[in-house]
Amino acid sequence: MAMVINTNMGSINAVRILDGTSREQSTSMERLTSGLRINKAADDAAGLAVATGMTTQIIGTDMAIRNANDGIGLMQTLDGATEEVVNMLQRMRELTIQSMNGTYNNDNRMQMDSEVRQLQKEIHRIADTTKFNGLNIMNASSFGSAVVDANFAATSVTELTSAEGFSAAMRFHVGWEHGSANRIPVALMDFTSLSAANSAMRLHLSGMSTFGSAIALASAALSIIDQGLSVIKNMRAYWGAIQNRVEYTISNLQNVNENISASRSRILDADFAKESANLARTQVLQQAGMSMLSQANQQSQQVMSLLQ
Repeated sequence: MAMVINTNMGSINAVRILDGTSREQSTSMERLTSGLRINKAADDAAGLAVATGMTTQIIGTDMAIRNANDGIGLMQTLDGATEEVVNMLQRMRELTIQSMNGTYNNDNRMQMDSEVRQLQKEIHRIADTTKFNGLNIMNASSFGSAVVDANFAATSVTELTSAEGFSAAMRFHVGWEHGSANRIPVALMDFTSLSAANSAMRLHLSGMSTFGSAIALASAALSIIDQGLSVIKNMRAYWGAIQNRVEYTISNLQNVNENISASRSRILDADFAKESANLARTQVLQQAGMSMLSQANQQSQQVMSLLQ
């Protein structure tokens, strides 16, 4: 190999290798500082695109889980209020059966009738004031004609389920994308249209003192109350089924969210063990490279011995 002064090939080679080592060291330090393997698109263009799509799905499923939990909260609010309506209807039915007994006089039946009227008013009041996030969920004021009329409600859970697309007043959005497949329809009932709350049921009428007349009034009232209980029990069964469905939906969303997060981590997150080892390697190489660069710069001094 020729001995030259103008071009120090050893030094050029050492500088090139040192430059590469410095870049590797800088990358490892950046990853260890941020905790991310991909800090810019140039680090892994395809990986960044995949991770961005996964991030979109993760954020969407997080919101879908919140939506579904809010839906359960609404269903529980509705079911709790409906439970009180059922309790009042049961009390009204109890009073009706009590009034059929011949041991009570007209004054007693008047007192029973007074309690029935107050319970009817309370059912209306609950229907008008029960709200979830400002939405009235027991009458048609917030959802209009989509709310099922209590007098024409489906008579079975099967009929409700098959008709839910028509009668659904609201839909819980439980997916991270748009489309009907990501929505759960829910039918609501207008409790203000409940016959037991609106009918002029009487257990006593002025001037009516015969036992047979009292039996006729009570029998008519009992039939109306039983109709209301029949409608409500099926609606509650339907709402309970919806709530159970949403709970399974949440479990599935959480499972999807967990696995997508794990997949994104494998693409996006830095492996600290690997990067720490790489940082230590590049630091040693950098020290060795600097030493070799110094040696390469000293080689040109050997030419001087030829000129002495």
